[in-house]
Amino acid sequence: MKMYKISKYHLAALVIGVLTLGSCGKNFSDQTPYTASTVGTAITNEADLNTAINGLYSSMRATDFYGRTFAIKGDLMGPDCFLSSSNSGRYNAFNTYTMVNTDGYASAIWLNSYAAIKNANIIINSGLAINNDNISQLYSEAYAVRGLIYLDLVRNFAKPYSDNPDGPGVPIVTTFDQSAKPARSTIKQVYTQIIADLTKAVSLAKFNQGESMKFLTTGQSRTINSSFISKYAIKAILARVYQNMGDWTNALTNALDVINNSGFTLVPSTSVISYWKGTDPITSKVETLFEVTSDQNNSVADGTLSAIYVSKPNGGSYGDILATQDVYNSFTATDVRKGLISPQTRSGQLGTAFYCVKYPPTNGVAYDDVKILRLSECYLIAAEAYYNQGNTVSANTYLNLLAQKRDPLFTYASTGAQVLEDILTERRKEFLFEGYRFWDFYRLKRSFVKPQAQDATNTIIQSITVTPSTLNIIFPIPQDEILVNPNITQNTGY
Repeated sequence: MKMYKISKYHLAALVIGVLTLGSCGKNFSDQTPYTASTVGTAITNEADLNTAINGLYSSMRATDFYGRTFAIKGDLMGPDCFLSSSNSGRYNAFNTYTMVNTDGYASAIWLNSYAAIKNANIIINSGLAINNDNISQLYSEAYAVRGLIYLDLVRNFAKPYSDNPDGPGVPIVTTFDQSAKPARSTIKQVYTQIIADLTKAVSLAKFNQGESMKFLTTGQSRTINSSFISKYAIKAILARVYQNMGDWTNALTNALDVINNSGFTLVPSTSVISYWKGTDPITSKVETLFEVTSDQNNSVADGTLSAIYVSKPNGGSYGDILATQDVYNSFTATDVRKGLISPQTRSGQLGTAFYCVKYPPTNGVAYDDVKILRLSECYLIAAEAYYNQGNTVSANTYLNLLAQKRDPLFTYASTGAQVLEDILTERRKEFLFEGYRFWDFYRLKRSFVKPQAQDATNTIIQSITVTPSTLNIIFPIPQDEILVNPNITQNTGY
């Protein structure tokens, strides 16, 4: 099992106020490293602020963070994917639902999350005056990243908002206190913090994707591409937050704002395959609101989604995670997204291996651009919000606006409760291999059958039933954190 020792990097240490711009730095409690700066001196102008923001985005690229493991949990722990019987030994506990309190992936996500929050806090608390639009935009991005990370932290380490808003969430850390041993805030308190961060981010945002900033101190330009969180990406995060809370009025307001006012467009059916082949950040405002990007100089080697999903014959590495035949068959013959699944044979794996080819390597190298926010999500949130407000006509309208961009011959026309099932079906197809499916069952508190193996006829022969009370539905608080922080409590059952 993959293990991480984090006793010297526990939560209190991760909020240390020492910053090496562009990296996470180390915790030296008795001295300031010569390569680092204290909080009060690290950021003194907009150029420093920009450097710090770039470091914050870089920290999100880690394999056991947005770079791969977040998406893997959402796919592999859901009802549509399973681990090949011939595999590289990664993510076995996700497939079998056998995580324990020393699980290495849970520990790494905790560590990476709070390290990034630490970097965001240094920026937010730097004290640099907002005297131009550039500085305002950069602060906006720091607040937005912090809000996004807290959303994913509370979803991974706490029960759904609908379960009990007053239940234990995760520690909220917004300032540096090296001696702090913070307790877990409630789920509701964490969501309140998330909304406050994102609302602040919206108020500070000055640029949309495709627009350029020119730094007054250096004369350099920065074009807002999909690597950066811009105004409408923040609105999309807010729509996701309110969806998870079941606040359909605010979910709809934010989703429609993105759809109607951002200038972004959906990828048409004729361009879906080429869209997923793209490896460069975009400025075109087509589909991608925000993605975590890599390139030749900044990557995580084989720790990518491409490496774990794509088979060697398709240019990948491991090809460990397979889709079920059932999800493959859910696509009509005219749905272009069916081309993002490749049925093949795999040595050591019974039956057909339904491989993901959504992350094709370019020139034999996998520089994953992990898409975190896409316009299609806003259409489906709007549809779900309208359904929950009793407006199934509008729900079908927004559902079909997306579905017909993927399959022009297809139309949803259900009534009543089936409309919600149609929305969830479309989410299943649209976000396959992006880590969404598990989270739909999580937030709706639904049970499902988790496949674990198939036979030569592609029949699932090993599975478990996952319910809202299944232990591994949420991660354990890392045991090393429990050992060094007496104020934090473990999740029930671990």
